[in-house]
Amino acid sequence: MKLVSIEQASNHLRRDTTDDDADLELKIEAASAAIMTYIDDEDFLRDSAGEFDMDSDGVVADVPAVVQAATLLMVGELYLSREGRFADTAPGRLPPAVESLLYPLKTLSVV
Repeated sequence: MKLVSIEQASNHLRRDTTDDDADLELKIEAASAAIMTYIDDEDFLRDSAGEFDMDSDGVVADVPAVVQAATLLMVGELYLSREGRFADTAPGRLPPAVESLLYPLKTLSVV
């Protein structure tokens, strides 16, 4: 499941090659999963049958702009920090800019 297309990610990264498309697709899927885990809402972006409405490229339809922007930021972190060394990010957390965009959508729970 992808929240952004490879074209969106390529444009965001100012990328002018297709040599590492497979790697970028992996990072898009990983970033999308991280975003959905952070939001923590089983129904988010799902239709009444509990499925994602996807286009022919496997990108979820009607993703809010703020979620697309957060996903692109996360893709950028994964792409540029290939060894996973996110600056100022605690274990189990997303980069601060990503969390700032997504926080209003996060399902909060009381422990």
